[in-house]
Amino acid sequence: MNRRSIRFRLTAWYAFILIVTFAVTGFTVWWAMRSSIHETVDKDLRTRLRAMRNYLQKQATDPDSGSVAEELAEDASLSGTRFRIIGGDGRWIYQSPETKQWSQQPPDTSHLPTNGRVETITVNGRPFRVLTAQVQLSPIQSGVVQIGVPIDEFYEMLRGFTLTALLASPLVLLLASLGGYWMSRRALEPVDQIARTAEEIGAQNLSERLPSRGTGDELDRLSATLNSMFARLEAAFRQITQFTADASHELRTPVAIIRMTAELARSKPRSSEEYTKALDGILTESERTSRLIEDLMLLARADAGADGMVRGPVNLAECLGDACTEVRVLAEHKGIRLDADVAADCTISGDDQAVRRLFLILLDNAIKYTPSGGEVRATLVLDGSAGKPAAVVEVRDTGVGIYADDLPHVFERFYRAAKDRSRTTGGAGLGLSIARWIAERHGGEIQVESTPGAGSVFRVRLPLLIS
Repeated sequence: MNRRSIRFRLTAWYAFILIVTFAVTGFTVWWAMRSSIHETVDKDLRTRLRAMRNYLQKQATDPDSGSVAEELAEDASLSGTRFRIIGGDGRWIYQSPETKQWSQQPPDTSHLPTNGRVETITVNGRPFRVLTAQVQLSPIQSGVVQIGVPIDEFYEMLRGFTLTALLASPLVLLLASLGGYWMSRRALEPVDQIARTAEEIGAQNLSERLPSRGTGDELDRLSATLNSMFARLEAAFRQITQFTADASHELRTPVAIIRMTAELARSKPRSSEEYTKALDGILTESERTSRLIEDLMLLARADAGADGMVRGPVNLAECLGDACTEVRVLAEHKGIRLDADVAADCTISGDDQAVRRLFLILLDNAIKYTPSGGEVRATLVLDGSAGKPAAVVEVRDTGVGIYADDLPHVFERFYRAAKDRSRTTGGAGLGLSIARWIAERHGGEIQVESTPGAGSVFRVRLPLLIS
């Protein structure tokens, strides 16, 4: 038996509580029985005291009566009663035969109550309950009477109860502990089943779930919590697996192009123009690969919480204006009109390079998916409708738009709305993932609205810096 197991500890605590309960209950019952015995005997003693006082009062008023000692010895009504009387001068007036073995020392009469004082004495190993009280022997003489009753039979009964309780308690405790161990084993059996099932769940079968008994108890809630954790782990594992597969796919293509170009260039002598063209192709693919690796490293650092952002006041109007200026040449080259309305002057707390990259991603995407002759518009406005002042940046285009089925996934890593996953757009599907991460890292959010064939609107909401 494992002494560290919950089953053993539950049984040990159960046994300890039983021991304490038995001890407290046994002592309480023993004390109640002893008190009841004393109360019953004391009541009988006080009844005899009243009878003794009545008898002595009657003898004291009878002129024909003899001495107190002679009358007490001859009175048949007092036969069998263990009592003795001592006079005010400290001499014993009368002692019944059974009391002569009691202590001959006069009793202490100081602070003696009217109803007398009751105590337990032991004579030759036999317990007696003795009542000591004052009595009037004659109109001019008072004394003290002691009336006793043997209580050995009562004590014998009390000792029998005590012995029975002491002998029976270990057996009852043993049976109760065995029953407690069986109950705890049965109650914790689902825990063992949960542990066994959890041990069998690995990377190959993350879809497995712990069983639920449908009782709604603590163990069912534990199973539900663990199943929820397994579901999150499965989703994270699937995301990592997909991320690895997509990264491998994205890196394989440019590496294959670089290798193939280099092999073709070396396969036979070529002109300088052909070598220059091959080197240009290798350079283009190398730049593309470098950008992809930088994006992957950024997301990896973001997942690890080591993004290295340097926070400070960021002027959104200047940041958005700089981003528009940088991409304007791309828009003009493609024949797209780029308008910027950044009249609102506002400041946020963040990293200016990260915020600038956020705007560049959105503007680059808008230009990339807008055909020649289209329009891209960037605006910056202030909004306090949500109860907290915020800056809202909108990038609106008249491009191809995004289908409704694709909208929930556009911010996922390596996701492209184009199902053919073509390389004509030049992206790897990481831009919007990085944009969302930057927005959330600055305490904001990013949303998208789109109509296929009419264009899209990306809206970024960032909390303002309150000075």
